[in-house]
Amino acid sequence: MAARELIALEDVAKMPAPGLNAPANVSFSPDGRVVAFLHAPGAQSGLSRQLYALDVASRRVSLLAAPPNQGNTEGNLSLEEKLRRERQRQMGVGITSYAWNPSLHAQRLLYPLQGDLYVQEQPGAELKLLFDKTSTGVVGGAIDPQFSPDGRWVAFVQDKELYVIPSHVTEGGHKALQVTTGARGVDGKSNGLACFLTQEELSRFRGFWWSPDSTRLAFEEIDESHIPKFRIMHSGSEDPTGDTAEEDHRYPFAGAANPKRRLGVIRLPHADSQEHGGLHFYHGHHQEFPTPVWMDFEAVNRDPDFYISRVNWLPDQSLGVQRLNRLQTEVMFLRFDVQTGRATTLIHETNSVWVNASYLFRNIEAESKNTFRFLWGSERGGFMHLYLYEYTAGAHGARLLGAVTKGQWSVESVEGIDLAQGRVYFCGTADSPLERHLYVTSLFPTSDPPLPPTRLTAAEGMHSVVMDSSCRLFVDVYSNTTTPPRALVCAVPSDAQIGTVKPIEPADPSLAAEAPAPPSTELAALFKGIQDSAYPLTTEQEDLRVAILQAQGKLCVPKVISVPTRDGKDTLYGAVYLPDPKIHGEGPYPTMVSVYGGPHVQRVARMWAMTVDMRAQRFRDMGYAVLKVDNRGSFRRGSAFEGAIKHCMGTVEVLDQQDAVRKLVDEGITIEGRVGIYGWSYGGYMSAISLMKSPETFKLAIAGAPVTSWDGYDTCYTERYMSTPQLNPAGYREGSVMEAVGNMQNGQKLLLIHGLIDENVHFRHTARLITALINARKHYDLLLFPGERHSPRHLEDRIYMEQRIADRSAGIPVKKLLGRIRVRVDSGGA
Repeated sequence: MAARELIALEDVAKMPAPGLNAPANVSFSPDGRVVAFLHAPGAQSGLSRQLYALDVASRRVSLLAAPPNQGNTEGNLSLEEKLRRERQRQMGVGITSYAWNPSLHAQRLLYPLQGDLYVQEQPGAELKLLFDKTSTGVVGGAIDPQFSPDGRWVAFVQDKELYVIPSHVTEGGHKALQVTTGARGVDGKSNGLACFLTQEELSRFRGFWWSPDSTRLAFEEIDESHIPKFRIMHSGSEDPTGDTAEEDHRYPFAGAANPKRRLGVIRLPHADSQEHGGLHFYHGHHQEFPTPVWMDFEAVNRDPDFYISRVNWLPDQSLGVQRLNRLQTEVMFLRFDVQTGRATTLIHETNSVWVNASYLFRNIEAESKNTFRFLWGSERGGFMHLYLYEYTAGAHGARLLGAVTKGQWSVESVEGIDLAQGRVYFCGTADSPLERHLYVTSLFPTSDPPLPPTRLTAAEGMHSVVMDSSCRLFVDVYSNTTTPPRALVCAVPSDAQIGTVKPIEPADPSLAAEAPAPPSTELAALFKGIQDSAYPLTTEQEDLRVAILQAQGKLCVPKVISVPTRDGKDTLYGAVYLPDPKIHGEGPYPTMVSVYGGPHVQRVARMWAMTVDMRAQRFRDMGYAVLKVDNRGSFRRGSAFEGAIKHCMGTVEVLDQQDAVRKLVDEGITIEGRVGIYGWSYGGYMSAISLMKSPETFKLAIAGAPVTSWDGYDTCYTERYMSTPQLNPAGYREGSVMEAVGNMQNGQKLLLIHGLIDENVHFRHTARLITALINARKHYDLLLFPGERHSPRHLEDRIYMEQRIADRSAGIPVKKLLGRIRVRVDSGGA
């Protein structure tokens, strides 16, 4: 019988996975005539992105900009810029972000590249240098550049201070003007930057905000100087004593001190100076900095330990701020008078589980100078939904006008508001927790409960949508388990067309997950109308890797399964990848469990990424069944389902993984006693603690970058779910991997993997576990990457890691194959 090749290790390690090279950062120009998007051209281009544009009228795609010089490397980024990429999980290089000038009278685009700023006066024109990072004489590049709303200015942070510069290029150039002071040169302080916690755990990456009239900047001042330094050594560095040999982080461990924060507002002075485009900050030979007005949080709550989760300017030129208490069970939406700093509490909510910060807030155009409305996202009913509020000047709070959406499903993003038609467009889970669709409903509540929304995206799967400002067009990037990502430009149906669809209550989520209901006749007609008008955003050919792997039978579509929890209250959703019975015989099979299991993540959904999980496919190719299951505590199922892990991480998640394995054993898919488990980050934690707590189920664990004790992780994430070590000592003990080491049995295998410069989940976690394993005389294997952080980025490291993972899986032997296997390892570079 001819030898059969396994999926190449390079195909497992290479990013993006086959078929996932989809358009990203899609946006419409302010006038709606152009759609811009980032894309890495060609199937073999990897992660080096360029900016493209689609002309809506002609439907022609053209290259807008490619990175100049050495713009497609990470080589000369500052540490702050590299860490910002880590927080955003940004793997791409080249052009990674851009911005349209907000003015309808300009087509100017802004590009940050290697710390410098470039502008393009119109799409396709030459890139011109706007800001040279060396021009200010300070270290580091421009971070988080933002146009002012009137398009005349660009603000950015350099070396912990805010700057502004005119947005147009002149022959002599403009000097960037510093507008904040007090942070540069002070260890642990910064102005205008979101801190580590806010970026990593609250997904807020911005630390300053332009006012709508472009005359003011709100900014966050962070002070971490009181937090002890945590030193990370670059043990693999060629120079053991140079500037790159070590780095210090003021890391806030659970139960310990948090960063201090203030929110200030500065007014940018105007003068007749042409040199600086109308801004003047000089008196004699000395620069004078605007004096901030500091927002008075203490007047509404004297507790100084809080988080600023979101900041939005309001229609009346006041500042709206969402304030979370430290344990994140309370949110206050505050309106600040920016001239005095005085606060008014518009909304005050508590949640017995925790408050999930969202980006659902939207201003509604003011009807008068004294009154404005806004959309607010809340899980007060157990699922995230939209509520309409109104505020009138002088009132003691905002008045609830009604719920805009309601049901046992969640709103996940607001995509557009059509005030003239009284409609709001949003994405959510109304049809199934395994899918994401675009919906439309009435902006103004007319009934209680509100009418169910109308779905606008037809194909099953996960849809990401961007609408133009007039709500006439939208770009839909979607995929499912049989369809790689597709990007379509679609016309929004008319009000009359939407009105023909009779509202139907969304299906029972537990039923819709496995068998989505067919659309009604009216809805099917609406879908057809949208699809008939749609056209591709890009016509680039399919990734050849997909066609080759499919032709070789290497891309098995996973089967979605449901698993009842042992208390009978919930249904878990999982996915199973089965070996080819023609090659490996009929089951049962040895099984590998691919796990994450933590909050704010869903692994099982109808998306192409499920199908091209290349590690799972390679295990299947080797003769293993692979199981994924989203246990209680995972995302997109409502606050009760997610909140099952509150104060008890490392308990119910393990039980749910056990029950999923038991289901496969009972169905004759899995061989009992021949089960391994693997995962990364929270999945690494789950792998290790499941091995210790369920030795009868799991015989092998591969734990990548695992948390091993929650007292070693950060305040914001850990305390949201576990409270503090001082308030919940029993929960911290029960959730510690080290406490369960004694349960390990002879014959169980453990492979630990960690990057030595991981600044998120420190190598200290793995080191503490190793100490416990040594003291208990338990066997383990260790794989270290001296130059990697939380997620390995270098291709050679990733290939080697996949080889070691495959080798370690031999601890769960497969049945004798019907044919011989040849392993192929492709060479690759970082």
